Amino acid sequence: MANKITNVLICGIFSKTGLMVYNLIKERHDMVIVCGVDNKNAFIGNCDVPVYKSFDEVKEFVEVVVDFSDPSMTEEILSFVTENKCVLIEGTVGYTKKQKETFKKYGEKVAIFMSNYLSLGINTLLKLCSTAAKALGGSYDIEIIEKYYAEKINAPGATTMAIAGQINEALGDTRKIVVGRSSKRKGDEICIHCVRGGNIGGSHDIMFIGKREVLTIQHVTLDSSIYAEGAVEIINFMLDKPNGYYTLKDYYNN
Repeated sequence: MANKITNVLICGIFSKTGLMVYNLIKERHDMVIVCGVDNKNAFIGNCDVPVYKSFDEVKEFVEVVVDFSDPSMTEEILSFVTENKCVLIEGTVGYTKKQKETFKKYGEKVAIFMSNYLSLGINTLLKLCSTAAKALGGSYDIEIIEKYYAEKINAPGATTMAIAGQINEALGDTRKIVVGRSSKRKGDEICIHCVRGGNIGGSHDIMFIGKREVLTIQHVTLDSSIYAEGAVEIINFMLDKPNGYYTLKDYYNN
């Protein structure tokens, strides 16, 4: 009996990560890209599948939608996956809290996996930061330094905000998350500093600073393809899942 081949649509196929996902799946035998949707990015690189400006144009049979596009696509994506009973792998950054709640609600209708950091290392970093915060954070100052390539749009990045949120949650949401500083430090802060330059793939230094010692937890992205690889692995993880809203916690606890 032949192995089942999964039909995948990439939304934001001409984005940096979208193209990486496309190239990775091209090398696999258990899934195939049937088409793409992209209404924002200019064509870059080779692509031998149909690419549409909107989901209304899609004619192909789709089982999984992988999204690395733009928050403005939310309504269109959710409408498509609901109507066609597709699995959704959501990796787009920049969603508002209200939009994230919408994805959770739609988990009642289809299987949705959502994460801005499809990386084993980042997931481990979050756990380490939570542990350190519980052990040290009550009396230690907390500073986060993020470094990214010059053209990154959002600052701070979504991963950095997730790290700060994880630390604050471990501390009972008692800290104020601030970006940058122009005056004296306040003890109840988690302060984020943003560095942009060149082609830095992504780097995070989380510093827990005491009176006599400093603990620094660091993660450095050497190749941004780790996020595309993560998305492809999540496709297989999600194929047999019932309707619901899933995150990396579900994946790593599986």
